[in-house]
Amino acid sequence: MSAFLTFLYRAALAVVLALCFALANGAFAQTPAEFRIERAGDPDGRTVIFIPGLSSSGEVWSQSAAALDDFDVHAVTLAGFAGLPPVESQAFLPAMRDALIDYVEQEGLGSVAIAGHSLGGQLALQIAAERPDLVDRVLVVDSAPFFLGLFNPAATAEQAAAYAPVAAAQMANAPREAFLAQSRQGMAVQAISEAAQDQVFSWMEASDQATVAQAMGELMGGDFRPLLPQVEAPVTVLIGWEAMMPLDADTLRTRYESQYQGLQQFELRVVQDARHFIMLDQPQAFAVELARWIGEETQ
Repeated sequence: MSAFLTFLYRAALAVVLALCFALANGAFAQTPAEFRIERAGDPDGRTVIFIPGLSSSGEVWSQSAAALDDFDVHAVTLAGFAGLPPVESQAFLPAMRDALIDYVEQEGLGSVAIAGHSLGGQLALQIAAERPDLVDRVLVVDSAPFFLGLFNPAATAEQAAAYAPVAAAQMANAPREAFLAQSRQGMAVQAISEAAQDQVFSWMEASDQATVAQAMGELMGGDFRPLLPQVEAPVTVLIGWEAMMPLDADTLRTRYESQYQGLQQFELRVVQDARHFIMLDQPQAFAVELARWIGEETQ
């Protein structure tokens, strides 16, 4: 693999590594094999669903979500991630989307607010596009509908579709030690502190390698921008930026904004001095953004 492809592979893995949400003192709901739900807060409050990113457990959300005790919080862990057993699926993202839609309907949750980080952000948008009647608002944390375009604005959907299966196959077939070593090298762009990097890596270690590779391939190989006009709910997009990044804040904002132009309503907000795991790097700033997003009246 060339030096450029090695860099791109690591960057892509770093961007799509993400976390789901598992509150420390919540109660687990009975849910399908596709995911696990930990429910906390006020069951009579407005419903907020947190969807994970690639390979992650959501303990990272707990500090911010602790303030949502007046809300009915549903924290998701997806199959194959952070110790949850994998399930067989030819298309991981559509399977998770459909399973979560079924959950909202079966639980009678009505119109819900959905927050997702990285891969989870794209799942949130796909649910909102598929079933706009079920989604009140969306919070997307450090995610883009066409990931390859973040690294190369000239990239095409065809190039992504060709590149992603190769990268996914390399990841799936790599010896376990090499897979974990490669993942460990990407932790520096995940979070700022070593403690946070160690936590993120522990979730990767506990994840099913084949599931991680499949999900990464679907995310990196997909262009979800054509779905955006179907999203009726207002969307807030949070991105992290710090001085070590190769792009200045204005350029980064422009690249993200260009990807979300298909949305009917969206606002992009930059959190300074944060890498991919904004909620770990800047917990107070993230808590403010979370409260601002969920505290607004439904439009």
